[in-house]
Amino acid sequence: MLMKPATDTKSDTRKRILDIAEELLLTRGYNAFSYQHISSVLGVRNAAIHYHYPKKTDLGVALIQRYRRRFQRFIEAQLALTPAEQLERYYTLTDAYFERDQQICPSGILTTEYQTLPQEMQQEANAFVDEMRDWAVSIAARGRADGSMRYAGTPEAMGLLMLAALQGGLQLARTDQAVIDALKIQIRALLGLDASLP
Repeated sequence: MLMKPATDTKSDTRKRILDIAEELLLTRGYNAFSYQHISSVLGVRNAAIHYHYPKKTDLGVALIQRYRRRFQRFIEAQLALTPAEQLERYYTLTDAYFERDQQICPSGILTTEYQTLPQEMQQEANAFVDEMRDWAVSIAARGRADGSMRYAGTPEAMGLLMLAALQGGLQLARTDQAVIDALKIQIRALLGLDASLP
């Protein structure tokens, strides 16, 4: 009979802690959950959480780093797509968060709570938001370069508008779900794309 190495159990526990913390972050916010919330779901004492993440800041940094790795994989998986196709994939991120208990995207939570986050988390949050903005800007820039997108202003401003609209849209959609679809249509229109795309 094969036994799982001890490191696998340790790794599984760390992952479970991160998974639960992510759910709490996206539904409550960083400042509104504690290790007690995590330990009660896991059925362990708080000390077990502290073993893996001595301070809540350590947990917060690990969460953002995981978001950043996940986002990089998301971008890399779409390198062969056209800018318009990548925009539609961008929309799937928004839809996925909303469909999971009307969650706000990680960048939305982190920027909302930014002033109250520990400095280490602020640094990671800055890098994460920069990566998201850079991707949106690259979509707008490549769309203009290949002629598929036509819009006034700069790619930098258009990318920022796309990020801000979708991030803010998730918050507004908690009171009016129609907001997200309206924003998608408007962004397509601003880019000179077919606004009626699914």
